[in-house]
Amino acid sequence: MQRRASKEPTFFKIIITGFNTDDLRIPPKFRRHMLNELSETTTLELRGSSKCSWIVQVSQIEGDIYLKDGWQKFIKDNSLGDYEFLVFRYERAMHFTIDIFDETGCMRNNFLKKSTGADNTKRPRGRARKYNHSAAVENIRSCQSTELVEIKEEEIEEEAATSHNSGFPSFASIMLNHLYNVSVPTDFSKKHLPQGYYSIVVKNSKGQKWKVKVVRSCTSVKLSGGWAEFRRANQIKCGDICTFKLVERKTLVVHVVPK
Repeated sequence: MQRRASKEPTFFKIIITGFNTDDLRIPPKFRRHMLNELSETTTLELRGSSKCSWIVQVSQIEGDIYLKDGWQKFIKDNSLGDYEFLVFRYERAMHFTIDIFDETGCMRNNFLKKSTGADNTKRPRGRARKYNHSAAVENIRSCQSTELVEIKEEEIEEEAATSHNSGFPSFASIMLNHLYNVSVPTDFSKKHLPQGYYSIVVKNSKGQKWKVKVVRSCTSVKLSGGWAEFRRANQIKCGDICTFKLVERKTLVVHVVPK
């Protein structure tokens, strides 16, 4: 039997420790689906198992909607690790059902028991797992072509934004179709980059330098002119993850994690 396409609005979140494991921001474009029903709590339920649900506090901060207290328990109970991603399906009345995709790009179907909050199906927390970039990127593309009509490529970049323990502000971006430019997350550009149009120095891990233009529009900030040359010179391919670290006011160091 052919699976009927879901009509409920959806979005996804890529899990990155320290960025969205303490709380989680609802994508700005998704808020319109919730505003008329907004309340102090929401229910998260693993799709396909009504016995696994979590009550999570909801907060509004400067126009953004966040999942707060209770979100950490959801992360812990489901042993979620870096670069796994969750598909949220809004069932209305502040109720989400969630699909979890693991590091291989496959959907997880191991549910926890409601009575104890955990059982033997819970995966152990041990050494960091190796992320399967190719499988995950392919799975993202598959989702984009079927049910996840709300997802935009810029949202992938924004959800990969984070700050590392080095003390330097940084963000990360999955290289998909960014041959001639790469988007800078809105929060990062507002906090750390000067206004206007200018050139920035981009370095690779060897210290080699390239000049790249920063281009602003009403809705986005991009690293543009010079980025394609940097990408070719450093053999950055589709599916690679680039971490951009702001070490000076107009200097970014780029670390590439191959797929």
